[in-house]
Amino acid sequence: MINYSFFAGEKVFYLIASIIILSGFYLLFTKKNLLLAILALEIVFNGINLMFATVSFYYGDLTGQMIVLLSLSVAAASFAIGLILVLNYYRLKRSLNIEGMTELRERIEDGDRDGND
Repeated sequence: MINYSFFAGEKVFYLIASIIILSGFYLLFTKKNLLLAILALEIVFNGINLMFATVSFYYGDLTGQMIVLLSLSVAAASFAIGLILVLNYYRLKRSLNIEGMTELRERIEDGDRDGND
């Protein structure tokens, strides 16, 4: 016999939020694309917000849900800034490969801030 009471409470939301967070971390650490890395961070952030809203709802406190709404607006702004940075990086390098970003750091450490070879 299947126990259906597991699907009726807050445990299912904890499980879904954990799956979302872990899938975001998996994407973040396995993909080498800068745009996918930013999207993976947003996935992790949304999973954390779901977990936070679930805890807030089941404890009967609306403060957590208000914080989630505030953090979603901050996440939208930070995603827009990250997207602008990715667009500028693509215009500069014509690639979204994360491994190419170390080349920029090496240029700065060598003192060549203008980008001239």
